[in-house]
Amino acid sequence: MSDSQPNWGMVLLRILIGFVLIAEAWSRIQGGEIENLVLDTREAYAAAPDSVRNLGERVILQHPWFFSALALYGALLGGVLLFLGALTRPAGFLLTLLFLNAAVVSQGHTRLFALVMAGVCFALGLSRAGLRSGADVFLDSRLPGWLTWTRNSGGGSAGD
Repeated sequence: MSDSQPNWGMVLLRILIGFVLIAEAWSRIQGGEIENLVLDTREAYAAAPDSVRNLGERVILQHPWFFSALALYGALLGGVLLFLGALTRPAGFLLTLLFLNAAVVSQGHTRLFALVMAGVCFALGLSRAGLRSGADVFLDSRLPGWLTWTRNSGGGSAGD
């Protein structure tokens, strides 16, 4: 495969994960489940190590709507960005953090799902899966390096 051709497996994965994130986040937002996303983690925070428990009980559980909305709207925006192939590097890495946090306060299959999603989002961030076949084709060279998280400030093909 030449350097000018996209990795179609990563493109398919980017689009699929973006769609899943959009559908899941939108479903929860429309279903009015925003606050429950954090409130359902009470037991997990109570059983967590001291530093995680303190953060959860003193900050996150005190403001459940804010942190739930942050997670759901972050997943929705991240899903849209991945689906479009726009800012895939920052979107992938930020979604990785979101899912790693979810894994800390989840159990069973939900924890496994969060860990798999974190790994996939990290891989998408590393691969910059929108650079050759998404909106990043147009955005990467037009946006500053601090926003696209490229190695040089002009964007280009660094980090492929």
